[in-house]
Amino acid sequence: MAPNEAPLKTIRILCFGDSLTAGYCYSGTVHAPYNEKLQQMIEMAFPEYSIETEEDGRDGDLVTSKVGFVRRISDRFASDSPSSYNWTVILGGTNDLAHGVSAEALFEDLKRVWDVPLSHKSKVLALTIPEAGVAGARGRKINDTRRRVNELIKGYKKENLHVYDLCAAVPYHSMSEDDRVKYWDDGLHFTPDGYELVGQKVGMALVSLLVKDMFKGQTPAKRKRNFPDDDAMFEEEGGDPKSLTTGYIVVRWKDLE
Repeated sequence: MAPNEAPLKTIRILCFGDSLTAGYCYSGTVHAPYNEKLQQMIEMAFPEYSIETEEDGRDGDLVTSKVGFVRRISDRFASDSPSSYNWTVILGGTNDLAHGVSAEALFEDLKRVWDVPLSHKSKVLALTIPEAGVAGARGRKINDTRRRVNELIKGYKKENLHVYDLCAAVPYHSMSEDDRVKYWDDGLHFTPDGYELVGQKVGMALVSLLVKDMFKGQTPAKRKRNFPDDDAMFEEEGGDPKSLTTGYIVVRWKDLE
């Protein structure tokens, strides 16, 4: 750091979950966690900040197990300072669905998981459970339960908790065959390209929330943001600051290449 140069402000993000957070693919021979792409997206949007992400995904873990998500995230936050993470991104439930857990039981335990970081002053971005390529009667039952859980997740309201619909953002069944081959590994987990896509989608959602936090209380005319090497000045669109469907984010093509 140069003399008299102010230290960068830090944004710390924990990505917590099961194998889909760990980046499991190719029968476990490769792990390509999405937090790496998520961090890149946020760094592009906020070059004046130091962005730190940590991945805590465990293959095969269940939200509803007595030794699963609740205990693991409780232990993690107990060992860190109360404000260690500004944001916690949580994705879980795929394994619980495979074990036949009911939508209501899964949702109740997800709320307990979310409450841990919230109680430690970490904002939460809860992700809906992605689709899976499970066929037959079992697949239909799992899909019905998934839809119900995701409806409960999207309808839940609590201070400092936000929801991103990952299931809709990265679908399985409605993708073209070429995209399915590119982004999905075994019908349950993603390929490395798929995890990169997840990181891009979740990263942009988190950027939107960070922008709204930073400009909270300001009028639209004051919501201006300069981008390095750009001559233009952009203004955020007016709208409900709590809604991901209003406002916009500018990303240059050269930054995405």
